[in-house]
Amino acid sequence: MLFCTSLRKRSEWADVPAKLLAEQSLRWQEQSLETHDLAIQVPRHNSDNREFFRLLLLSTSDVEHPGTAMARIERLYHQTGGRQVGIIFLLQEKSPNGNGTISYMNLQSSLLSAFDMPTIPLFSIRSLPDTLFKFQRQLVATREEIHIPRARPAITLLPYCTLKPPMSEHPKNLLSDICHTVGELAGIATTRDGQTYIRSLVSEPGSTVADDIIDFWEQEFVVE
Repeated sequence: MLFCTSLRKRSEWADVPAKLLAEQSLRWQEQSLETHDLAIQVPRHNSDNREFFRLLLLSTSDVEHPGTAMARIERLYHQTGGRQVGIIFLLQEKSPNGNGTISYMNLQSSLLSAFDMPTIPLFSIRSLPDTLFKFQRQLVATREEIHIPRARPAITLLPYCTLKPPMSEHPKNLLSDICHTVGELAGIATTRDGQTYIRSLVSEPGSTVADDIIDFWEQEFVVE
């Protein structure tokens, strides 16, 4: 597992190196990486070989100058032919310069026509190790090259990911803006920061819609 030393000089990401190096379950190394910020190992089934999945770390501050951020994305994408690359986007900054959710959605929209790569929402720096661990498990489980559909958001099953299906139109639309697959919703709903974010996003007076969504995943319902 590798992280780029340049993170120490980026205000929103400066705490990441210390947090990763303190991890007991994973061994991280600090290096100067030319095209990406993180590289996580993905074991291949029936093989001793390991591949790296390369990730960029971006936030609202990083995309204030779209040309700079897009140049980094293009460089990473074309270097690998679009294989095993993705983006982690921080929604809650220390000193937000705007709305993280809107910036995240705008980035997804700008990538849609040209790049097929996962964009993973991160709710706070402290949840980064957990987010990476869950994403790595998903990579291992696929057994094949990762492919997360971008052109057609997977919202068909989303209204049924609640204890009281179907979910009403308003929370469904809000969630589908940030979750393009049921797997992404599961990843959000099973972390503390993600649950807090869901409650802030879809809670309504007198409604239990947020708790119903969270409890659905805590009870480990299987969605086919």
